Amino acid sequence: MLAVIGAMAEEVALLKADLVVGRTERHAGIDVIHGYYQGVELVLAQCGIGKVNAAICAQMLIDRYEPRSLIFSGVAGGLLPNMRVGDIVIASNVVQYDMDLTAFGRRHGELPGRDRMIESDPALVQAAADAFDAAFEGVENGPNLMLGTVASGDKFVQDKDTLRWLQREFAAFATEMEGAAVGHTCSLNDVPFVVIRGLSDTAGASASSDFAANLAMVCRNCFDLLEKLIPVVGHLPVEVETDPAATTAKPN
Repeated sequence: MLAVIGAMAEEVALLKADLVVGRTERHAGIDVIHGYYQGVELVLAQCGIGKVNAAICAQMLIDRYEPRSLIFSGVAGGLLPNMRVGDIVIASNVVQYDMDLTAFGRRHGELPGRDRMIESDPALVQAAADAFDAAFEGVENGPNLMLGTVASGDKFVQDKDTLRWLQREFAAFATEMEGAAVGHTCSLNDVPFVVIRGLSDTAGASASSDFAANLAMVCRNCFDLLEKLIPVVGHLPVEVETDPAATTAKPN
């Protein structure tokens, strides 16, 4: 089974409309739709905005539905000058930029005993990039694709000082409010994940108005990628680790 999460209703609406729905359940205040998309069994959830909501949703889906992998898809603010609204960033890594233990000699985003950068599953990143090509290759004025770090924090960024700091501190391509929380949760549970973000704004002074104006178009771009990605991810092989202690030796 595959799990798919978005933070807002607009981010899950197009996939929800195309699902062959089996049942809807409610856990921790979150509606979870169990169904099929192009023959792939999945659960779809709208987690709500912010890292706490995202982590609760991801853990709940993992505990109750035991997905083989998890996709988070939604919108974000771009951090590089050459980015355009509608472009797509696939997170090779995610980081919690507002995790601050610098008073104890740690770097921003660093937790004790954990890697500062949380790596997305390489096979899912590659599959998402291939899905982008399948969805947009040859499309006139189609979005650009970037693979890189996505920085998450409980703040909607729209000032140039924060934008510049995120670029320089984390070499981040985009900023949003959920991805690193999902990545951290999946990492703790050994669930492969990938975060896909369409750029609704460029995190500058007009970010809030740009976000509202571009939300529908950017969600469409993300859905066009998911449309190609989900059938592939639903059939990716899962690596199974063998416990040597459980192996029965053959008799001589």
